[in-house]
Amino acid sequence: MRVGYVPYSQDLQHPADRRRLATWAIAKGSSLNVDNPLDSDVLVLSNAANFGYWLKRAQQPVILDLVDGYLGEKPSFLRDLLRNTIRSIRGTSSLGWITYTRHLKSACALSSAIIVASPEQRDLVLPFNSKVYVILDDHSELETKKDLSDGLDIPDSSKADFIFWEGFGYTIKHFRFLSEVLDKALFENNWGMYLLTVKNFPRWGGYIGKVSTRKLIKKWFPLSSNSIQIIPWSVKNLITYSRKSKFAIIPIDADDKFATSKSENKLLSSWMLGLPTIYSNIPSYKRVGDLTQTTSMCVSTLDWQEILGNIMPPDSHRIEFPIQVNDYLIKNHSYELLVEQWDEILIKSLKENCV
Repeated sequence: MRVGYVPYSQDLQHPADRRRLATWAIAKGSSLNVDNPLDSDVLVLSNAANFGYWLKRAQQPVILDLVDGYLGEKPSFLRDLLRNTIRSIRGTSSLGWITYTRHLKSACALSSAIIVASPEQRDLVLPFNSKVYVILDDHSELETKKDLSDGLDIPDSSKADFIFWEGFGYTIKHFRFLSEVLDKALFENNWGMYLLTVKNFPRWGGYIGKVSTRKLIKKWFPLSSNSIQIIPWSVKNLITYSRKSKFAIIPIDADDKFATSKSENKLLSSWMLGLPTIYSNIPSYKRVGDLTQTTSMCVSTLDWQEILGNIMPPDSHRIEFPIQVNDYLIKNHSYELLVEQWDEILIKSLKENCV
């Protein structure tokens, strides 16, 4: 089966490529046609594709791989118009759609199948297409038993305890609602924090403007900014600095509807690193928290101060990794299961188109 793919990155190293369809391709000993995607039996479009362009030209089954919950955001008309304009300039939409939501809904309706990253996202897409499937990311690259014998895994000389956070630059904005509470907790308890991210990131649309991560941290964490280290994001650094951290946090602004529609992928990756994790109670996280009996770590916006106050002071009870999470990961999110799911949907779409 020849699979054409319109990716986030031509080298397939973007996490949404590497941890998803590219994982399947490597496992099957297959290559994805990213240079001429239409020369294929099945065409898969990532969220970086201009859906209308490819759907108009494709003669084969087209599968959308939508990892973000755009349909759950319900942006204002002006915001939606601006998003479509910015994406059109970049080549990932067209001005004729007016709004990006209009483009996305049309693409969902015209596609042979749609893959999303959570049951919550599936519910958002089902009104436009009945063939919607859930596949999460492959996190096996983060297994903490990997060997780091090249010298990076050196014990930190600092006597401070550290919190761990990782993510794209644009997601740093989710510290804003928590910054005052976290800044005080870090300073008063002599803790540090590792931020595994980029030094600078675009202000708008993924490519317009420039924001300095360090300047943002200094602004939001005036007391503790000197104890916050910005570490370049890499798989190796994720494993190295997770080993030096006491726990991870995943704060998400409850007012950000795009972010609250996200899947549990980030939480799963944190657990794969072996880190006990405090996480915001967005729908996907809350669902997984119930399934793994970790709801005590699933907190609302107003609960962060209390839970940090319970685990950060020197005489407090330190948080432990919930052992039942390992069983959950093995049963529900193994490498083999992910490959099997992609295989099933690709073959099914091809067969249905041949009938």
